[in-house]
Amino acid sequence: MEMASMETDASVTAGGDAERGQDHREDQSPGCFQGLLRSIGMGCCGCSDESSSKVGPGTPEHEGSPRRSEQVFVTDRSCTDIITLIILLGLAIGFSVLVGMVVKKGDIYRVINGYDDCGNVCGRVNVDHKINHEPKCKNTDKTKERYLRMIVDQKGKRTRDCVTNCTDHDMVFLNRCMPRDIHDTVSSVIKSLGLENFYKEVSMDLSVAWRELIYLLLIALAFSLSILIAFRFMVQWVVYIVLIGAILAGIGGSTYLWLAWHKERKAVDSHEIAEEDSSVQAYLIYAIILTVVTVITLLIVLVMRKRIALVMQLFREAGKAVYSMPVLLLQPIYTYLLIGLTVCAWIYCMLWIESSGNIYLNTKNHVHWRKDTVVIATRWYNLFFFFVTCEFLIGCQHMVVALSVARWFFTRDKRQLSLPVVRGFGYLVWYHLGTVAFGALIIGFVRFVRAIISFVQNRLKRYDNDLVRGILWCCQCCLWCFECALKFLTRNAYIETAIYGCNFCTGGRKAFQALSSNILRVAAINSVGDFVLFLGKVLVVTLTVVTGIYLLQKKEGLQYPWVPITLAAIFAYVVAHCFISIYEMIIDTIFLCFCEDCEKNDGISRPYFMSRGLMEFVENSKKALRYLNQEPPTAQT
Repeated sequence: MEMASMETDASVTAGGDAERGQDHREDQSPGCFQGLLRSIGMGCCGCSDESSSKVGPGTPEHEGSPRRSEQVFVTDRSCTDIITLIILLGLAIGFSVLVGMVVKKGDIYRVINGYDDCGNVCGRVNVDHKINHEPKCKNTDKTKERYLRMIVDQKGKRTRDCVTNCTDHDMVFLNRCMPRDIHDTVSSVIKSLGLENFYKEVSMDLSVAWRELIYLLLIALAFSLSILIAFRFMVQWVVYIVLIGAILAGIGGSTYLWLAWHKERKAVDSHEIAEEDSSVQAYLIYAIILTVVTVITLLIVLVMRKRIALVMQLFREAGKAVYSMPVLLLQPIYTYLLIGLTVCAWIYCMLWIESSGNIYLNTKNHVHWRKDTVVIATRWYNLFFFFVTCEFLIGCQHMVVALSVARWFFTRDKRQLSLPVVRGFGYLVWYHLGTVAFGALIIGFVRFVRAIISFVQNRLKRYDNDLVRGILWCCQCCLWCFECALKFLTRNAYIETAIYGCNFCTGGRKAFQALSSNILRVAAINSVGDFVLFLGKVLVVTLTVVTGIYLLQKKEGLQYPWVPITLAAIFAYVVAHCFISIYEMIIDTIFLCFCEDCEKNDGISRPYFMSRGLMEFVENSKKALRYLNQEPPTAQT
């Protein structure tokens, strides 16, 4: 599809720049509350779904004004939500202080190697642990005694001791001497399941098929990129096949259930089957449910057919954006690498926290470490900061994609684009880290509350109280729904921030107005669009598995060929999910840019930035295209 090509003379450009400068100053809001007050009464996307499936254009401020467009993408920006960024930095500093305090009381090798009844860590040189100013044990050099052995006597008394080697009755597991009876029990279960040599044979299979496994990983990557290309050029066929297939499956299933019900009913009437042994009632219930679902699906498709066409056009526009900015596909790589490092850091801090505490003697005169309030608070702080950090990294990815795509959308001549992704990353670092921190703190807090409720649920398992468990389950379910809705609104708030350079609250308000004014289009995008994207993931995995079967069927020496194929399928799903999640964010950004373009411009006195394909979904599309065709093209995309 071609982007709308417009003629721009020098005088109009100068006037447009002045107008843009004024808009930039108006869009800047120093604080969240002030930005919310300033934006009350201003519409974001004045589009209505009631009378037409097309979006209504904005009303020109001055009739008879010269042809110029109101620039939407703001380039003159200021820092947004700086207070939340300071709060996040304060949380990081506070976390560092608490971890530093915990480290002074802890030893990570207490968890890794274990310690004996005197508090000495196995396999290391220890300091004297003094209880009441007196050393508990004198022999603190345990470098040769690397393994921890725990013995439980007949009275239930547990003793722990560091030993040089485990006995023949023990097996070594994580520097611990575990009783053989446990190993024998596990081995008997494995043997009964026919998996006695499973792990050995799987290791041998992976050593034989490692080349084919690498080939499958590369093939999965190629399939993922091919799916993105197919979304641009063949999405119309994909959507039609999905919708027609779903309707035909519903009709076929309903017909089968009604025929089965009729056959069962006939058998009961002829006394071939006793009524209490028949499935007449079950067939009737299933047939009614599936019939209702099929009819509703068919009505939805008929009512939303034009909005589904908008979904297909958004897929095409997303394909253009990816073609113009292929670097966008690299965003998930460093994002998930950073998340992986965050997970490692969280586990490392957790080991220090769990090994920390104040030394004391229990009732059996054994040394242990009791966790005080600071250690317990640090344990929960570590979890909360982990949630916030992960959401912050994902939010940074969303913001970079939104900034890049918004700049691309509101640039008429795409040949003038210069490093849009790099500039988007620069805008994020210099202006909008606070906005991302705002969203990360909100979502992280909700996830933290859910974790607390899960902790309480686990503690209450020992009590038989169905009422409390039901209340906590309802709270957990409501919080999960709220978190999903919050993530959706936060992602769209990032898009509004990327367009206007506003703070989080103003962006959230603008996004809410745009989404609520186009609720049917949003429903079409989130139902049909997400289902098509899910089918793309399934297709990548399926093609990878089929290719793996073809590659490995002639490979000699494989005992379990399904193991490398399963690993390749998992990797294929992860790769497809990474790429398609970027594609989903691009589609959402283009949709909101489309709404903002409709609000700010009318296509006649102020030409649209959108492509000709998207103009078909504007109410004055014919008039706008007629005015557009009267001018010579300046740029093609």
